[in-house]
Amino acid sequence: MDILQDNFPQIFNLYSNYYTPYVAYIRPLQHALLIAESYFYRYLFPTLYPILALSTRIFRAALTEQPSLLSLALLALLLVISLKVLDMVRRTVIYWISIAIRLVMYVGMVIVGMWVYQRGLDQSLEDLGWLVGLLAGLSEQGEKIGHARATGRTREARKIPRSSARGRARGGGW
Repeated sequence: MDILQDNFPQIFNLYSNYYTPYVAYIRPLQHALLIAESYFYRYLFPTLYPILALSTRIFRAALTEQPSLLSLALLALLLVISLKVLDMVRRTVIYWISIAIRLVMYVGMVIVGMWVYQRGLDQSLEDLGWLVGLLAGLSEQGEKIGHARATGRTREARKIPRSSARGRARGGGW
């Protein structure tokens, strides 16, 4: 306690000197806030308070006389809150999925870099050409198979006889 009593004048001097450079900036702000507060309580509050009190009475009467209105308001509030929560969940899921995709991309880039380093640039380019040729061949073969299946379906569709001028008989469809 003696230390505090002995050093109190120095501590108080430090405190009062700390804010001294900022007084020139704080005083006009404090003055403007006091003027705004006095203007609000002198002019705006007396005109706005009766409107607020009247609207509060009207809402209270409407909610107590018609409870269905209150239940609809609570249901709407619950709907808004649940939609906000679902939006937050959606954003969180999208965030984690994007992080996973980035991680996979960076790991893939590191693996490709290690592969190129280990095999050499020339051998890596040859392997890349082989892979592109393989994928192009698979694509052409897939187009041929798909075209053959489509033409087969077209032939089968042409073989179906028509039962009448109006179309197929009842029950003869898919």
